[in-house]
Amino acid sequence: MHELDVIGGDPAERFDRVARLTRDVFGAPMAFLNLIDDDTVYTLTPQTSTVTREIPASESFCAETVLHDEPTLVPDARADDRFAALPVVQTLGVRFYAGAPVSVRGTRVGSLCVVDTHPRVLSDSDVVLLQDLATWAGRILGDDGSDTGSGTEISVLAPGPLQLPGYDLRAEVIPFSGASGDFYDWTPTINGAAITLTDVMGKGVEAAKHAASIRAAFRAQDQERPAADVISATDREIGPALVRADSFATAFHAHLDTATGWVDFGDAGHGIAMHLSAHGQPIRLLRSRDLPLGLHPGAMRHSSGFLVLQPGDALIVCSDGVLDLFDGTLASLDQLAEMYWAAPDDFLPRVRALVTERSPDDDVTTLVLARHLAPKQDAAS
Repeated sequence: MHELDVIGGDPAERFDRVARLTRDVFGAPMAFLNLIDDDTVYTLTPQTSTVTREIPASESFCAETVLHDEPTLVPDARADDRFAALPVVQTLGVRFYAGAPVSVRGTRVGSLCVVDTHPRVLSDSDVVLLQDLATWAGRILGDDGSDTGSGTEISVLAPGPLQLPGYDLRAEVIPFSGASGDFYDWTPTINGAAITLTDVMGKGVEAAKHAASIRAAFRAQDQERPAADVISATDREIGPALVRADSFATAFHAHLDTATGWVDFGDAGHGIAMHLSAHGQPIRLLRSRDLPLGLHPGAMRHSSGFLVLQPGDALIVCSDGVLDLFDGTLASLDQLAEMYWAAPDDFLPRVRALVTERSPDDDVTTLVLARHLAPKQDAAS
């Protein structure tokens, strides 16, 4: 467990994303990704600055979870002799706990757990979902990014320019090595464009190969269907190969209607996108409530989201390598938005300059879809 070298580090969005999605899909107040050794439970996802990041293993549900291959389910901790005396039950009022073991390279090292202050019972499908989320967490923990050889060049995957009257559509991938698991893509549709950004686990040759296959699978779909249906179909096609490779990919896919600014989107575990309003409204973060591609292909229907790009608005989607240019958390998106509004036309070059300055250990991909301001009308004579 200590060889993973993640204990005591700064908060990381790749861990927070799993915990956040777990909390959201189960409608629970708390979810944690924890590592456990003989004596201590370490949380990688403190949800407030006051949460203790280490507790004795003897005071935790998760110390039991890590001992078993199957999830540990506690519908009502007060009625369970194993856990009724735990401090979190007696003083914090925890009643419900469900934890799935998290494994790296075949060894159980921790747990992904969801916690509530009310008794609950999970359905069989909920238990499977929790196990899938724990699988995602284990793959993230086990990804050391050691594959840095050259391979599929990113220029092979980059699409040509797409002219969208009234809009600017720009993107850039800056690979960590000669090949990248990130890609962006766009294709014309009857009413506008289909737009995709995907981040495959890992870096280098293998990730680039998966990225090429996923791009082809997206392009093979009927883009006149809802964006979420396109993601689901892509997952059914490419997911089994990702499962066999012990990999996964997060994806944001959207359909733009250029006449109205209507954007229909789906998000497979990505969750790093924001809608910037020209009218000064708060940034709208586009949350993900769905699993990444390759975790449980075909088992879940992906959910749809919608937004309207008004004149002057922008949609920015990026890979988590962009967050590493700042503090690694979603709070980085506030700084990214400030960079955009300071100089929209120079936004991508400024991101590139930050990469040169800060040398993040990950691929960095940024996509911007901006709607032009409406032309001013001449005053009547």
